[in-house]
Amino acid sequence: MTQKLGSLFLLIFIVVLFSLTGCQRVQDVVMDSIPPEDSMVEAIPMKIVLLIDYPEGGKDAYIEWVRSVAPTLQAFEEVRRIRSYDNADPTMSPNRLVEYEFDSFLDMAAYLNRPEIADIMSDLPNHASDVSLYTFIQRSDYAKSEEGNWPVKGVLLINYPLGGKQAYLDWVESVSPTTVGPAQLKTIASYDNYYGETPHRLVEFEFANSEDSTTYGELEDIKAIEAVLDVRTSSWSSHTFILRSDYINE
Repeated sequence: MTQKLGSLFLLIFIVVLFSLTGCQRVQDVVMDSIPPEDSMVEAIPMKIVLLIDYPEGGKDAYIEWVRSVAPTLQAFEEVRRIRSYDNADPTMSPNRLVEYEFDSFLDMAAYLNRPEIADIMSDLPNHASDVSLYTFIQRSDYAKSEEGNWPVKGVLLINYPLGGKQAYLDWVESVSPTTVGPAQLKTIASYDNYYGETPHRLVEFEFANSEDSTTYGELEDIKAIEAVLDVRTSSWSSHTFILRSDYINE
């Protein structure tokens, strides 16, 4: 759990820096530590992803805590959307997925700078048995986005082979038309880990229902693409999540 909480500690560290040194200085520190192409001036969508395991027998207590803090988490204009999901298989880890969506890095930083948000984030490990936090920046590998509040989300967490990121991206470009083609798929988006940590990449598939998700995964062309993931990546994992109603504000 200590290693998985590393990103959470980084987030809290950034928040503390904001409170101690002020917004401008922290922006300067962060800008010095990120690749030039990921300019914070350019408004590229960002996403904070939390993968959470409930304490044994403690899911109901966790949900009650979420209900108590949800109004605060949604109260600030910097966060565009928050969504929470339960694993479609309740026996599998992670039990829960939570996503905070922002229009830019600066919006994300301003949100984390708020003392109310820092307090909630710091308290989160007291209500879960395991927490992993990741920061992702959106990429443009796939072009399919149908408007809707789709309740089923497939998630791929991918690590690039050593020195093999570009080869992976070239392969993705070649299979993208096949990936986005089936009518069952409503939207798909890809993200890179902002700090280059593992997992390196997040790919999300959204569906109107579980039947469409299952049908999509059983298509021969999709199974053929999935089979190649073992060759094109150093490791990958797949999860299916079901949308909850903990956060409703758009």
